[in-house]
Amino acid sequence: MKKLILFLTVSLLVLPISGQFKAKMYFTSMGKDHVFTVYSAEAGYRYEFNEDGQEGVIIAKNGSSDIIILMLQQKMAMKSAADDKMSMGNDPVATFKHYQDEGLMKVEGKETVNGIPCTRSGLWNKDNPDQKMFTIWTSEAYNFPIKLTNHISASDDTTMELKEIEPWSPDPESFEIPAGYLVMEMPNMMP
Repeated sequence: MKKLILFLTVSLLVLPISGQFKAKMYFTSMGKDHVFTVYSAEAGYRYEFNEDGQEGVIIAKNGSSDIIILMLQQKMAMKSAADDKMSMGNDPVATFKHYQDEGLMKVEGKETVNGIPCTRSGLWNKDNPDQKMFTIWTSEAYNFPIKLTNHISASDDTTMELKEIEPWSPDPESFEIPAGYLVMEMPNMMP
């Protein structure tokens, strides 16, 4: 009995709590490939990136209508509405959430993505039922899409896929603007 309790305790320690995780996010948009590190928790999610030597973080807090982009070298935070075109261009999940109200979700089947059992669904345009806007793969284990394809993007389909998912526990500052950062509201860029 003690061995069983010890096994269950150890097993629970290696499982993500409420779907909290860290993963590599492979994101292809407008013909360009990006690799972000995504962190997801009950408080929200964040992406860390390094594009052409520019380090940054995109923060989306649950319950907030803003997206925060931290520019680490400049110690600057840019806040904009989650449905702002610039914000959505940086965040495939925010783009999906924006269009979700305009569409009808239809379950299309079950698939395994990178070893994770998922439900594949399509988001179809309410006003044009022949237009598929997104394909999304979700898992009951995570509160975040495992894979997402945007079929309405300006050029080729935009895709996002998570790989190398591992447990992660956030610290309280994970979804906050660090002290000492200049905060600018977008689009008017006024501090």
